[in-house]
Amino acid sequence: MAAAEPPGDAALAEGLARWLAAHRGLPHPVVGNLSRPSAGYSSETVLADLTWTDGGAERRDSLVVRMAPPAVGTFPHYDLVAQGQAQMAAAAVGVPVADPVVETDPKWLGAPFMVMPRLHGHIVGALAHRDPWLATLAPAERGRVYDHFLGTLAAIHRADHGAVAAVPRRGNGAELDYWERYLSWSSGGDPVPALAEALRWCRDRLPSTEAAPVLLWGDARFENMVLGDDLRPLAVLDWDMTSIGAPQHDLAWFTSLDLTVHHLFGERLAGVPDRDRTVERFEELCGVEMVDLGWYETLAMVRSTAVMTRIGYLRREAGKPLLLPIDDNPILDLLTGRLT
Repeated sequence: MAAAEPPGDAALAEGLARWLAAHRGLPHPVVGNLSRPSAGYSSETVLADLTWTDGGAERRDSLVVRMAPPAVGTFPHYDLVAQGQAQMAAAAVGVPVADPVVETDPKWLGAPFMVMPRLHGHIVGALAHRDPWLATLAPAERGRVYDHFLGTLAAIHRADHGAVAAVPRRGNGAELDYWERYLSWSSGGDPVPALAEALRWCRDRLPSTEAAPVLLWGDARFENMVLGDDLRPLAVLDWDMTSIGAPQHDLAWFTSLDLTVHHLFGERLAGVPDRDRTVERFEELCGVEMVDLGWYETLAMVRSTAVMTRIGYLRREAGKPLLLPIDDNPILDLLTGRLT
């Protein structure tokens, strides 16, 4: 749930310093240089510098603190415990994560929070074909970046989902129910007609069979992965949408976003695999056939567009310019074109 009274910078720095002293044993830690790099619709993310003295020498580190958004945001519920459990389960099978620690006692910052070290590396932007770092790589290197991404996603699906009691478990029927409720909640009971129609299409064509459930990352995209100079992932971030369900959901989220960007811009960097090669490679890595992937991609477009629409509502309420129009979003045309 969202924090009713989010702490100001001074209170957050003081509370985090007390927590670090109590839980990390740091002598006289000082937290400063706080910054908030995003609008905080899905979470409140705070970057902070940390200094302390160890044996007479000054030590420094950088931290990331995540909390529920300060007001009702992108999602109706925000569960740090589920996010923490999902990351620990993924780490147990070799997936790099940011070593998060979840604190549920609100006495430190006024609300539960997650703290982790700040990692420095490369993060590919939403428009991969325009990402300046990716553009500097040779085509073969870009191919390796994508292959490492898909390998990491397959590894997440091998995690023990029995060890994540707080992570929601949803079969495809329950997934449709969840997003039907989301469309109503996110729009104040008046969802965009094209989204409601597309979700009905998905319900009418619900696959008759469903793959064995796996731990899902939920928001599988390059923007949520830190990469090292060796092109391998340093950490998988942003588990706000984690759940347990069919593995196609994660792959479809990734491929549908790629299909959307390619539809809008018509560009793809050399060395970057297309949708069919991406699916083929992922099936090789996970050993599971991605049956009915087209259906999952359509549902993923409904889900991602619903989230973007919710952010549009929030920006409009705050008097901020919209990133994309709500009722005339060009992605809705792409989605509607799939309903055949």
